[in-house]
Amino acid sequence: MIMALPENLNQQTFITVKTDGIQRGFIGEIIGRFEKRGLKLVACKLTLHTKERVEKLYPDDMAWYKTNGERQIASRKARGEDVSNLDPIDLAKKVRAKLINDLVGKPILAMVWEGAHAVELGRKTVGITNPLEAQVGTIRGDYTVESYELADKLGHAVRNLVHASGSPEEAKKDIDIYFTPEEFVSYTHSVEKSFTKISLSFLLL
Repeated sequence: MIMALPENLNQQTFITVKTDGIQRGFIGEIIGRFEKRGLKLVACKLTLHTKERVEKLYPDDMAWYKTNGERQIASRKARGEDVSNLDPIDLAKKVRAKLINDLVGKPILAMVWEGAHAVELGRKTVGITNPLEAQVGTIRGDYTVESYELADKLGHAVRNLVHASGSPEEAKKDIDIYFTPEEFVSYTHSVEKSFTKISLSFLLL
């Protein structure tokens, strides 16, 4: 009996160390978190955010506005704020404008990590977008005191150290913005070898 390996065994996700993460010296720590997860680094470069890249990373479309805006509404509601007169789309558009203003022309470390459930593990490792609500043990929960409320008062987008793609589709889009196929390195990771041994053992059944 041959057992087929799952399709998401070699899934890829896009992760960046944002400018605030670079300025605070967290490149090594953040890379280490993903290494300890068992994911494989297949592409990596220090680069500058261009306006074109940022606008693609945070797209001008209703799906992004809806997801981002609803997340902010939920966070404000949880803090006891009156959200009855707030429009999630309008909130998200303001956030996008702040992101473009904050990020363009500044350095980021762009990375592609590969492995089983890479997208889901990537999001769990970085923590939820609002650092104040991110769980202890996540990158955002451990290393920043920022929050939506504080960011709003200071007039900038929330500084949460990292960006992580939210879905396989988003990861592919993000990766294509920053990397060409020639920039990927192919090699066998020790975790992959363990999966191979497991799959081969089923051949003997």
